[in-house]
Amino acid sequence: MQSPSPSGFFRSFLVEQDGQHKDFFDLKNRALRPLIDAARVLILSHSIKGISNTWERYEKLAELEPNNQELYLACSYATKALLKFRTKQGLLHHDSGRYIELESLTKEEKIKLKRTFKAIKEIQDLISIRFKVSNILG
Repeated sequence: MQSPSPSGFFRSFLVEQDGQHKDFFDLKNRALRPLIDAARVLILSHSIKGISNTWERYEKLAELEPNNQELYLACSYATKALLKFRTKQGLLHHDSGRYIELESLTKEEKIKLKRTFKAIKEIQDLISIRFKVSNILG
């Protein structure tokens, strides 16, 4: 819940405001971390251990909670898509792929990236309601 939303007003990407990565999008903190942390909390709430892969956690949650199956499968897909995106960016730029210069992306890549944000918002909403917590930053 402490991870800020990946998108800001008018669905624009929220980028780093200062430091070495100013004006870059932090894929790890803004997109992957909220999905990873939510999967951990939710799977532990079912006392399930032994699944260390985020997308597998979401697929197990989809089995355990059929009423939220669509959301969990969307989160599984979003996690896989973001990891592929990070890997591709890392290979292109010879780094971890964590920080992305948005101007270097095609329109299609930006759209694909933004599609994952819906799952992030919805899983954060579910966590907020289920565990009666609010987003400290928002």
